[in-house]
Amino acid sequence: METRTSQKTARRLTTRRQLLTGGLFVAGAALLTACGGGALPQPKAAEPAAPAAPAKPAEAPKPAADAKPAAGQPAAQSNVAPPTVVATATPQQSAAVATADGPLVVWKFGGSTRELEYFPKQNEEFIKSSGVKLEYSNNDWATKREKMLASYQAKRTADVLLIDGQSIPDLAALGAIAPFEDLDKNLMEKWKPLFIPEIWNTTVFNGKFYGPNPYVDMGTFLVFNRKILQDEGVKAPETWEDVRAAAKKLTKPDRAGIAISATAATNDANIIEGIAYRNGGRWLDDSGKKVLIDQPGFVDALQLLVDIVKDGSVPQGITETAFSQAATLFFEQKVAMWVSLSYAQVFIQSQNRPDDFPMGMKVFPPPAKVTGAAPPASAIMTPTAAFTVSTLCQQPAKALKYVDFWQQASIQAGWDGSVIRGRVPALKANWETETFKKYYPEWYAEYKAGKMFEGALPMPAFPGLVEAEKALSTAMQQAILGQMSAKDALAAAAKRSQGILDEFNG
Repeated sequence: METRTSQKTARRLTTRRQLLTGGLFVAGAALLTACGGGALPQPKAAEPAAPAAPAKPAEAPKPAADAKPAAGQPAAQSNVAPPTVVATATPQQSAAVATADGPLVVWKFGGSTRELEYFPKQNEEFIKSSGVKLEYSNNDWATKREKMLASYQAKRTADVLLIDGQSIPDLAALGAIAPFEDLDKNLMEKWKPLFIPEIWNTTVFNGKFYGPNPYVDMGTFLVFNRKILQDEGVKAPETWEDVRAAAKKLTKPDRAGIAISATAATNDANIIEGIAYRNGGRWLDDSGKKVLIDQPGFVDALQLLVDIVKDGSVPQGITETAFSQAATLFFEQKVAMWVSLSYAQVFIQSQNRPDDFPMGMKVFPPPAKVTGAAPPASAIMTPTAAFTVSTLCQQPAKALKYVDFWQQASIQAGWDGSVIRGRVPALKANWETETFKKYYPEWYAEYKAGKMFEGALPMPAFPGLVEAEKALSTAMQQAILGQMSAKDALAAAAKRSQGILDEFNG
């Protein structure tokens, strides 16, 4: 029987706001049917993003009727995994749930194309070496939270869930996943020294560790074309001021200086969050009850983007250029720099770009003077495939054996760039391979200098975040389009977000 605390948490997680925004009324019913043995309709594979229009440096775009967000309401937000998330499980696979005498059931959600191939291959090695039967499926990223919440409530879930870090607070508070302190402390002590400490902490919630992960995604990064910068005599920027100056100098009639994606998608919200955290900004105060995005840490970060747009250093249609479209502009050399997330190199594989493309990449630089009140964070990070064990797990010994298998350096070796590009490896061993040094020279240099993870934090994760990020996206677009000042736009977003936070904490 659930405790009163978990019942209260469950009620908060299924408030009217979440039901409406997450589609849990519809999706949950379908998922419960699937978990009970019915067939879950198979979602369509994601279609490739259409190429973005050619880059044309221009003055700050003016508000247009079809681009202006409704008052207080952003454009539709897309909760997607990194850019090549295409996999879904077959209906039969999706319906598999944990039983005491059946195979160990593992659910994963989304992933890059190469990862979709890599996980099953390594799983075969686990089956051969352990003799444990495995029922593995990859499921739709966009409905991951609905599937996990609904299946837990129906007590028909998987033994092991490979999940994103931002879902951990909700699932942990609900009691759906077990901390490893309660599962096997010895395994924790065995694994912890192998991991980058800051990456290890991305799955710690309320002082408890919920599962190791082979990689994280980080924000925010500055990607640049080494050859273009060299030809123009521009050094890789070290400060915000350098970024703005370089973008202006690199802008030509047929090429923008920098690409910034500013749609209402989650990726674009993460980008502004990463820049703000580098400036000492934070979503919430230490108590977790007060929204702070109207403070200088965030305001000045958004003002930087506004200034770059006003300089005419970006392609036209910035609020309609999504993350993947900005990537296409960069790899077609229609922009010289690109404000990105860490998985930029995913596009080298997914778009079949040459391995010798002159791409440089470094953590987005800080301002010359930090204006936020919190300590600057070099980056914010989240796993998208953390190995968590369900509290309804029917075969805990086999589940722990499976999780332990995946923490071997030889099993995670593919994330050093030899198989999978664009991820930030979690194991220290993967940072020291010759392959990693070849594909990520700037990362390795910053890592050895102690700058890559200096103050790095988990990506924001709190009940109501999805809705709050919509408010942030609206503010970003309003400021960039000149409809409101950065300060006023974020003040409105903070007020809306505070209401959301209060509702979930009530």
